[in-house]
Amino acid sequence: MFTIRALPVRRDGGNSLLAAYRDGLTRHWPPARRLASHALALAGRGGWSAAERLYLGDAVRAQGLSMADRKGLHRLLNPGAFPLSINILKNKQLFANWAQGLPLPDACDPDAMDLDAWLAGQSDIIAKPSYRSKGQGVERFVRQGDGWRNKDQYVSPVHLAVSLRALWRQGGVIQQRLPTHAALADLSPGALPTLRVVTCLNESGAPEACAMALRLSAGGPRPVDNFNAGNLVLAVDDAGRCGAAWRSGGARPPSRHSRHPATGAPIEGALLPDHDAALALAIRAHDRCRAGFTVIGWDIGITAQGPVLVEGNWNPGTDIIQLVEGRGIGAGRLGALYRHALARVPADQWRAAAVAQRDRK
Repeated sequence: MFTIRALPVRRDGGNSLLAAYRDGLTRHWPPARRLASHALALAGRGGWSAAERLYLGDAVRAQGLSMADRKGLHRLLNPGAFPLSINILKNKQLFANWAQGLPLPDACDPDAMDLDAWLAGQSDIIAKPSYRSKGQGVERFVRQGDGWRNKDQYVSPVHLAVSLRALWRQGGVIQQRLPTHAALADLSPGALPTLRVVTCLNESGAPEACAMALRLSAGGPRPVDNFNAGNLVLAVDDAGRCGAAWRSGGARPPSRHSRHPATGAPIEGALLPDHDAALALAIRAHDRCRAGFTVIGWDIGITAQGPVLVEGNWNPGTDIIQLVEGRGIGAGRLGALYRHALARVPADQWRAAAVAQRDRK
């Protein structure tokens, strides 16, 4: 994987967030690097994708940040992200150790624990590969009789233990699947609902919750709630009240739902349980790693036991936040803090920002 920084030759100047990012690069880059970046832009490597143009309107994109551009920006603001091998927000095993003391799913470390004994006490588990995002590779195993079931496939205890140990050796994690809060059970069948909370260091250097989006499972066999997997995403206001949900339409525009498409349960107007506690957990987590990370996207599971920290993302997606808020990131509080942080990036860090950087582990 690569970080790509593509600067268009012509800029309209109306997007203050992109202007702060691109002007910083232009000021500190030599002419040859600027030309290489322009060439990438002409080749279509930056800017808005066809999918983003499908579900983000012109007004949103006018003050927005595309998924293609966000990574280069986040790499400047989050120097603690690289190398990925020591990035606590990418290496899932490091994250599990770093987050001890915060509410987390019960997990097994086969190097320090008896995996077979741990499995004997479980009935529903999740296995996650490391260095993955958007729910890729996540598997759910549910106890059935003397064995386990993964989707429609029966897995023997021996085979499961072998595959889990292999996953662990490759940096993955093995966790108990947590039960969904009763208030959301009919709104997220099939997967734990998660609140994405984007925190950013403010003018005082303290983490502040600036944006959020609730993700719900639409149902189906995959144990994830990611929007790009056909699930639901929606805005939650400051009082914890839910708006209508958006559902990914693939090659079609996303559809709008005031009720859950599978269960019929009302979404719009529902109150998110433990809303304030979930925001406080995200801020508490960011406070632990503010030295290396200016902006983080936290996934907080809304469980029967209360909010649980699922993971943190050093390069949080911009698409669902802009979709549910109906405005570009540059137009809100998060955009203001991005600009504040970019204005304080040291000159040597701007100069070290390459046109293309390989994301080495």
